[in-house]
Amino acid sequence: MILSPYLHASLDMLGIAACEYDARLDAVSWNSTFLQFFPEDDGEIYVGEPYADNLVRFYRCRLSPEEMPEVERYIAEGVARHDNQTQPFEFIHHGRRLRASSLRAPDGGRVRLWQRLDAEHRAEAVPELVLPVFEALPFIPDGATILDADDRIVAANDAFRQLYGLPRDRPVVGCALDEIIAWCWREGSPAGTWRAAIRNGLRYDGAPFEIELPGQRWLRVIARHSVGGIGFFTHADITAAKRQHIELVEAQAALQRANEELAKLAGTDALTGLANRRAFMAFLAAEARIARPLSLLAIDVDHFKAINDRFGHLVGDACLKMIGSIVAEQASGHRRLVSRIGGEEFGVVLGGASLVDANRIGTAIRAALARAPWRSLHPDLDHATVSIGLCSAEGPIDEDILYGCADEALYAAKRNGRDRIESQPLPVTRRTA
Repeated sequence: MILSPYLHASLDMLGIAACEYDARLDAVSWNSTFLQFFPEDDGEIYVGEPYADNLVRFYRCRLSPEEMPEVERYIAEGVARHDNQTQPFEFIHHGRRLRASSLRAPDGGRVRLWQRLDAEHRAEAVPELVLPVFEALPFIPDGATILDADDRIVAANDAFRQLYGLPRDRPVVGCALDEIIAWCWREGSPAGTWRAAIRNGLRYDGAPFEIELPGQRWLRVIARHSVGGIGFFTHADITAAKRQHIELVEAQAALQRANEELAKLAGTDALTGLANRRAFMAFLAAEARIARPLSLLAIDVDHFKAINDRFGHLVGDACLKMIGSIVAEQASGHRRLVSRIGGEEFGVVLGGASLVDANRIGTAIRAALARAPWRSLHPDLDHATVSIGLCSAEGPIDEDILYGCADEALYAAKRNGRDRIESQPLPVTRRTA
């Protein structure tokens, strides 16, 4: 936490609202002035609340019924504005005009501050100050417009017309920005979507917002309003930067997919498609740390070498694939993992399963194997059986102890004639990790 109770109280005395968020954008702390400026949060905000949930309340008390369908878009834009803010911006909330600032903390979190602006603290748009802006419009390199109190254009420079592709005979004065955008998209229009973006962007003075134009072009718009209602808008072409950003995001997404696929391959047995030993041990270790029942089946194919020697390795591989498929079908479920540990050995982790549950699954596996169509693999292959070692414990437990216990039970099944299930109790002195 960056803001101590003393700092919160000090900011309250100055009439400054404050709320701290961690690197995950979850609420950490806030002061009393924050609840005065945002009464919808009083009794609702809590430590650990995601910023997006906070924005749900913020917009519900601001939006008209007609705008509510766009609330998810507004929330996404608000989160992005929160995470990327570098300059203060202004907006009106519950009749107060607030200036919002944001400071990034060394740990990646943010401290947001809101200060109420009174009329005397803001520059009045008197005629003698507006007139030079009119005269400067032709010399501003970016697109620039001046708007009246209804956000309708009263003047625009040539750069503005060029950015939006407006011909000389297309009227601009008297138009709202969303009408200009609708004209740009007249051939096939997502203009309704961008009307929502414009409407939301205009609420936050000084906060840039983006507009997409046909031909995969993007403009960045910054709006500023004076107390007198006059608006000064700048429009800049950010197409090159936006395309680079999109390409970067796509490349990062492709890299993430490739890494996920490599991670999946690294944990997958190539023959059966089941998890391999590496994934098995990692899953077992994770389940063993949880305070709940945990069972483990160690499964070995009986006389598998004889199957390979008599029918060949292709039939042997097909046999392993069929057994793996049957085991996976009988042991499927939440918090369970079926894996080929190596050779003809399989392992089944059953999170939350008791000894009785595990024995029932082992019995179902043997019954399913007895019904399997082995002759479809080779006319002379009439059966294949498995030996199963079973061990259960109450977590947390050392996974190596549990695995060793199941392995001992498997060898007992082999010694006692194969094609059977043997369970091994966990040693009393080694029941917990």
